[in-house]
Amino acid sequence: MLTAMDVLERETQLAVLEECLEAARGGGGRLVFVAGEAGVGKTTLVEHFCAGVRGARVVTGACDPLDTPRPLGPVLELAERLGVLAEAGEPARSREALFRALDGELSARSLVTVAVVEDAHWADEATLDALRFLGRRVAGLRALVVVTFRDDALAAAHPLRTVLGDLATARGVVRVDVEVLSHAAVAELAAAAPEVDVHALYAQTGGNPFFVTEVLAAGMQGVPASVRDAVLARTARLAPEARAALAAAAVAP
Repeated sequence: MLTAMDVLERETQLAVLEECLEAARGGGGRLVFVAGEAGVGKTTLVEHFCAGVRGARVVTGACDPLDTPRPLGPVLELAERLGVLAEAGEPARSREALFRALDGELSARSLVTVAVVEDAHWADEATLDALRFLGRRVAGLRALVVVTFRDDALAAAHPLRTVLGDLATARGVVRVDVEVLSHAAVAELAAAAPEVDVHALYAQTGGNPFFVTEVLAAGMQGVPASVRDAVLARTARLAPEARAALAAAAVAP
C-alpha cells in the first residue's frame, strides 16, 4: 500500500503529471518521460499518480531486462489492454497497422487514457519506434503517455537517447526528473528508528530511496542482500573495462 512516505519530495513531479493529465482531458495529449537513477522511485511516483486518477482509463506495459528483448513487448501489452490488438492483425507483419490502431484508439475515445510504459532503457528498437510515432502525434490525442527510464543506465550511444533527442522539440513532450532524497527526507524516513545515525545513513545511501528503505529494514547491519543483488545485477551489464575500473575504485583507499 502506498503512503505519503513513499512519495516524499515528489510534489513538483506529481503536479506536472496532473497538469499533463488535464491537458490530455482537453484533447492536448502529453508524452512524459520520467527519468532517474535505479531505485530513486520512478515506479512508485507513477503508481501513486495513477492510483489517484479518476475518470480515465489506466493501462500499463513494461520492458523487461531480457537478453533478447520481446519485439514491441510493452506496446503489445498496451494494445491488448486497450482492445485493439485483433484490429491491428499480426504485429510481426503489420507494425504500421498496430501503430495506427493505437493512434486511432487514443484519439477517438471521449474518455482520456493514461498509458504507462515502464523501463524504456530496456526497450527494443520497434518499441522505440512506437514512442517516436506516438510522440510526434500525442498533442492531438486524448491521452497521457508516461514513459519511465533510468537515465544513469544510458550510454551516449544508447538508442533511447536518440529518441529523446528526436522528440525534444515535439509539441506535447515533457521530461520529469526524479532526484534522490535530501538529508531532511532521509531523516523523516528514519524517524521511526531513533537509534539510527541519520548522517551515516545518508552518507551510506546517497539519499536513494530504495537503498534507504532497505538499509532501514535491515537495521543498519551491513549491506542488505537486496541491495547487493541489485548492484551486482547492474555491474554485470557493464563492459569488461568498466567492471575493471569499478573493481579498482571499490578497493581504493
